[in-house]
Amino acid sequence: MVDFNKRVFWHFTLKDILSIISSVAIPIALAIYTTIMSQQQKQQAEKKQQFDFEQSRELRQQTLYDEFLNNIYKLDKDGYLNDTRNPWAFANAYYRAAHRQWDTTRKADVIEFLKEKQLIGRNNCSGGCRTTNLDDIIRLNELSFDNIRLASDTGVLNKLNLQCILFDQLSMSNGEFSSVNLNGASFDGARLDKVKFDGSSLVCVSFNGANLAGAHFSNSDLSGAKITEDQINQASFHNVTMPNGKKSENTSSTTTKQPIAQTTTTIKTEMSTTSSSTTIITASSTEETSLSTLSTTTTTPSIATYAVGRGSISVAVADVNIDSKPDIVTANTDSNTISVLLNAGNGTFSLQVTYSVGSVPSSVVVADVNTDSKPDIVSANLVSNTVSVLLNRGNGTFAPQITYVVGAAPHSVAVADVNNDNKPDIVTANQNSHTVSVLLNIGNATFSPQITYAVGADPRSVAVVDMNSDNKLDIITANTKSNTSSILLNTGNGTFSSQTTYTVGGNPWSVAVIDVNSDNKPDIVTANENSNTVSVLLQC
Repeated sequence: MVDFNKRVFWHFTLKDILSIISSVAIPIALAIYTTIMSQQQKQQAEKKQQFDFEQSRELRQQTLYDEFLNNIYKLDKDGYLNDTRNPWAFANAYYRAAHRQWDTTRKADVIEFLKEKQLIGRNNCSGGCRTTNLDDIIRLNELSFDNIRLASDTGVLNKLNLQCILFDQLSMSNGEFSSVNLNGASFDGARLDKVKFDGSSLVCVSFNGANLAGAHFSNSDLSGAKITEDQINQASFHNVTMPNGKKSENTSSTTTKQPIAQTTTTIKTEMSTTSSSTTIITASSTEETSLSTLSTTTTTPSIATYAVGRGSISVAVADVNIDSKPDIVTANTDSNTISVLLNAGNGTFSLQVTYSVGSVPSSVVVADVNTDSKPDIVSANLVSNTVSVLLNRGNGTFAPQITYVVGAAPHSVAVADVNNDNKPDIVTANQNSHTVSVLLNIGNATFSPQITYAVGADPRSVAVVDMNSDNKLDIITANTKSNTSSILLNTGNGTFSSQTTYTVGGNPWSVAVIDVNSDNKPDIVTANENSNTVSVLLQC
């Protein structure tokens, strides 16, 4: 048994226990509190130090930026930045020294400033391609612009103007261009790995020798751009107008491009604002990339393939040498030519004969424009903003082109007599200016200067048909960005009323006009790329 009388140290009152605990716990708690407070004060001090450092760095960046602008203004005011004095070496040395001290934000701001002051991008690129050959006063080559971001302040409303700037031999890894107009710019020899171009215009841009590994292009226009097949394979593209004028498939640099089977849905819509009915039919189609003739007399069709120019995108078939055999004419975007293949009989064709036209011909029509009973050739040239007329000399040979100016980026051309004078006129749908151009035939195969009419955004296709049965031909367009079809009624003498628009499917790329319900009134059919549909608008 335990002798409790001898174990007197076991006799503690509650007060004694609490006293012991408090004597131990309070110092520990104080130590913990002191440690925590010290840590918090340290963190606060570090945050303040970091804040002060960032403020100091920001102030230094702004000071460097302001000093550069002030000195450039002084040089400009004193006439040292013009073509007559030409002391550009000092200005370039000063810029390059300052550039190495700026962060990416200031580097982007300075590029915009230099462009505004016409110290870079001095050439004329208003039509897309460079038409002059002026040296930049400030040179950007061999500098680093990694991680830079150049973007419009208003997004798609107004693109940031960086046209014609020479970005040659610089590094712009992980850079970004958002809603930027880069028409006519040059990235020759530049390092552009993982750079992003979104919502930007890159018409006639040059990428000679540029590294585009992992680059991504989206919602942009590369019409007429100088880019190789290897570079295209390095990059990825989404909703991009490619150099040949075609719309890109959604491609990735890590996958192999293959023809895509598509499902087409036919949507029938009454041309009325109050009611509509819908019928859905499905079918599949695959993209064909070669010029072929097809025989259907046997169970296994035979295909004969004929070489034409590079990037053939549009084809017309007509008897051009008056031998009662239809011949083939193609528009070749990459080689800037027209190919003519004469029918040799039995469904075979001769080797192509090519004729030069404007830059990136995107559409071709064969029609007798000088009423000599010999079909002539008319092409719409996307990048040079012209139409080419090639008169038939007889025997299926053609004279050199005669060019006429039209709106920006003519994507489609039609030839028809719009003023009832028995002379066919020319109508183009102009993608970038959102207009149609009408060139009246004044005789002897010459045409008047264009008259333009506004239509929906980004018209890609045009048709000329008498819509209201008044014996005057009207104009109908498919407008890809506004998802509409425009109708311009002929008011007489080849003039047209303001457009009336009708909503169709997503990204209408092509339009046809024909009476589909046998009521003697022409209806409208559009092929809609993004919604994978066709829209049928029945005339009421």
